[in-house]
Amino acid sequence: MSRREFVAAVGSAPLATSLPVSAAPHPAALAVNPAVLTGRAGGWPLAELAATGFRAIEAPVAALERPDAWRPEMERAGLSLLGVDAMPELRPYLTGNLHDGVAWRRRDTIDRLKRAMERMPAFGARFLVVAPGRLAENYQTPAEARALLVDALREIAGAGPAEVLLCSAPFRLFGGAGEIASIVEEAARPNVAAALDLGHALLAGENPAAAARALGARLRYVQLHDADVRPGAPRLDRHLVPGTGALRREEALDAIGDRPVCVNVAAPEDPLTAARAALEWLSAPQG
Repeated sequence: MSRREFVAAVGSAPLATSLPVSAAPHPAALAVNPAVLTGRAGGWPLAELAATGFRAIEAPVAALERPDAWRPEMERAGLSLLGVDAMPELRPYLTGNLHDGVAWRRRDTIDRLKRAMERMPAFGARFLVVAPGRLAENYQTPAEARALLVDALREIAGAGPAEVLLCSAPFRLFGGAGEIASIVEEAARPNVAAALDLGHALLAGENPAAAARALGARLRYVQLHDADVRPGAPRLDRHLVPGTGALRREEALDAIGDRPVCVNVAAPEDPLTAARAALEWLSAPQG
């Protein structure tokens, strides 16, 4: 399949809304996260993004708690909600801590994600993306953090039929694809799987295509942006437009395969130009 055929296919494929969502491979879908793109909690240019070629959006957890602010415009634009990304706002506390002083923060995070899982079927949303945090305290061991993370994944997955996807995040615990795959296997729930953020893979020193192969059948969803990992460059998670950092198109397309993909570029100064540039990068001819 050529790159132009790939973008045309994922842009036009229907979104499955039947449940349970973890049953069979989903048709590919092309989404964008308008909150990351614009840097805003609302007022997203959804009609313009639909006209650009996107067919779905990925939204933060907070958006599910105030759907009247965006759902009517989303539906008028012919878009669907593909997934919910909990990483920016709720990442730190899934690993929690065994110390009572911070237990409430972990409990609050898990309860909020469970409420999101309960709401997601009403939107047809299929994926909830979560990530490990840092060690909660200096005296917490990685083994303790991993045990708490696995328990959290199991509890959140039990709250609804959507798939809970564990994704590595820069400068956090369990940053490699092999570790993510191992944790998913340990969770041992049919609706716990993995997502792959291509920019995060680069920041972790991984080849995105190799990371996708390491995740194997556990990989359900890909988030697309670029990262600058040149020697001497600050290792910042800037969510660059693809093609402006170290991401190679061939590796990105190998990682995406026929999986749903979400453009997670951050460009508050000119979001629509950045969104179009991401699509053009995906569909550019070889050579």
